[in-house]
Amino acid sequence: MSSYRFSAYVIRDGEGWAAVCPEFPDCRSCGATYEAALASLRELIRVFVEDGLGDDEPPPQHDELSFTTLSL
Repeated sequence: MSSYRFSAYVIRDGEGWAAVCPEFPDCRSCGATYEAALASLRELIRVFVEDGLGDDEPPPQHDELSFTTLSL
């Protein structure tokens, strides 16, 4: 498989951690530790990419990414 880059954010979620990949809206994982949540997300993204490539769909890639925090 080629090399791809995806964005991810990880948040503390109760007793563990939750990780999300915005490029794939249904791509979420969790883990007891920050590292475990990211490792789980990485494997899930791999499945999404391989499944898409099998259907001749390239994975979503963005040239620029901006992350910010909004206060209300």
